[in-house]
Amino acid sequence: MKRIPKTPVEFDYDLWTTEDGKCMVRVKLTGEVTEVAREVMKILRAEEKKLRRSFTGDASEDGEDGNETVLSLDALPDDDVNAAAWLTDPHDFVAEVAFAEKEKEFLTYLTAREKEVYQFCIHEGFSQQEYADYSGLSVSRVCKLMAAIRKKAKIFF
Repeated sequence: MKRIPKTPVEFDYDLWTTEDGKCMVRVKLTGEVTEVAREVMKILRAEEKKLRRSFTGDASEDGEDGNETVLSLDALPDDDVNAAAWLTDPHDFVAEVAFAEKEKEFLTYLTAREKEVYQFCIHEGFSQQEYADYSGLSVSRVCKLMAAIRKKAKIFF
């Protein structure tokens, strides 16, 4: 395996290419190593070179006037002008997708009536009384269905 080349301390990634041509990236903050597409590697290399040039004082090859976008996991925009470059998203889509898959698997363990109660009361947020009125079941029966769903959920999750 090739040795990882030195990169500027301010650059958040270590970049290298393996002997068999794979483009590899290590996130300095987390130590996570992953293979990336060649296009991504080109973009990251360009940013690394731009950062190196800013330290040496060389003019950038595309004629920019020093107004550079900082590509950093730690940097947040200072004002609204730079906000378009890096926008932070409060949603964790990985966790949402993982939960949706677990939920789909959990629904296979429920009976048809329990699925209906789950969708109506838990997923849609209606009350048990509203479901009882909607379905024609008694409130006590809906409460028993909810208890059965909770019991299965406790075991499953």
